[in-house]
Amino acid sequence: MRKVIMWDMVSVDGFFEAPGHDIGWFVFEEELDAYIRETQFEAGTLLFGRTTYELMAAYWPSSRDHIAAFMNGVEKYVFSRTLRSADWNNTTLVSGDAADEVRRLKEREGGAIFIFGSADFASALIAQGLVDEYRLGINPVLLGKGTPLFQNVPERTKLDLTHVRPLKSGVVILHYRPESA
Repeated sequence: MRKVIMWDMVSVDGFFEAPGHDIGWFVFEEELDAYIRETQFEAGTLLFGRTTYELMAAYWPSSRDHIAAFMNGVEKYVFSRTLRSADWNNTTLVSGDAADEVRRLKEREGGAIFIFGSADFASALIAQGLVDEYRLGINPVLLGKGTPLFQNVPERTKLDLTHVRPLKSGVVILHYRPESA
């Protein structure tokens, strides 16, 4: 069975974006780039909620960044009841039950299933017990306000720490697995 991995950059005070979808505070440097290059090929599928999808779809198709080929080529699913089309290369629009679709995707062959951003969407999957691993890049910044990464978590979930990677920039990458996984 494929794993669902939630990977997000987050401030020390728990926000994954500042007001206005601002992610300009992310510390992106050589060591983080190396980590991304090492781990991106685990992903066979990316999942997005509508807002994150729209931001990603507006950026990656015209990007010359070395990650762009991966982002544009990998299989993607966007979950939305309001979008009418999803035109970014290799994207499937799902307007039905997200949990049912993710369960189906987990049963298919392929690499891991990654969720980037998409806090509301991710919360729905967390509530259904569908997230198998949390990967967090804790950034050395306090935002004070913004969009919290974990919203509406239905109950306390004990996590097992499986990996720690401190970077010279002050970013600390943490991998957690729900205790029951």
